[in-house]
Amino acid sequence: MEKSSKSENVVPETTMVIYGGKREDVGQALESVLGLGEDDYYQTWVSLGVMKRLGFLFEGGVESSGSLTGVVCMFAVLILVLALFAFWNLIVVFITLLVLTLLSGGAALKFARGTYVTATLDKLDTSQLEAFVNEQVVLGRFVYVKDTKDSPDLTRSSLACHFFRRGIQFSLLVATVFLVVEVFYWLINAHFLSGLDPVTGPTETFVLLVFGLVFLVGVMVIDLGVILRYRLSKQLKGRVTLVD
Repeated sequence: MEKSSKSENVVPETTMVIYGGKREDVGQALESVLGLGEDDYYQTWVSLGVMKRLGFLFEGGVESSGSLTGVVCMFAVLILVLALFAFWNLIVVFITLLVLTLLSGGAALKFARGTYVTATLDKLDTSQLEAFVNEQVVLGRFVYVKDTKDSPDLTRSSLACHFFRRGIQFSLLVATVFLVVEVFYWLINAHFLSGLDPVTGPTETFVLLVFGLVFLVGVMVIDLGVILRYRLSKQLKGRVTLVD
């Protein structure tokens, strides 16, 4: 329990997430509508879930390393892990988001602009929270609220964002597994999985087709979130007045 609580402290608990929009624009709305301060939110495109696990690795690894040699080896492992994490973010995430952006009509690009609210929202009035979320939805953004306060609008917005986020995360998982398979296949067969080999071509083509179809499942989940957000946005336009 103590170790898990330490890992959670590396990245503050998130109470609301807004995908899309510049930090200044979203921050201005958070401050004016909800009365939050600059310390109550931040924006990043890095995977926070992976960051939490890396934080746990740093804390637990250094604590259990023991001798000086163990500390040196532990830091070498941490440097390797961080290098792989940087490679994953710069290559896998970037390319996957680029492909998803093309397949989702540009919606997936909003995932790269995630604003994370860490302030406690329990003291906020439901109408305040609805006013903020509804405005963001009409502006084309995806908003997830941890506590929807039994509000239909907040629930629908969070559901749309849930599908949007899970679809992208699933696609990233498929892309990561595919990269690992490609690397191992190259190490074993001295060529990549391409379907062009005269001997193993049919098998390679089948594997590529399976990965492609599974990847499309993630795209469909993203599109479901996009459709749900669009429908909610159309219903809210008559009730929301946007302020320049």
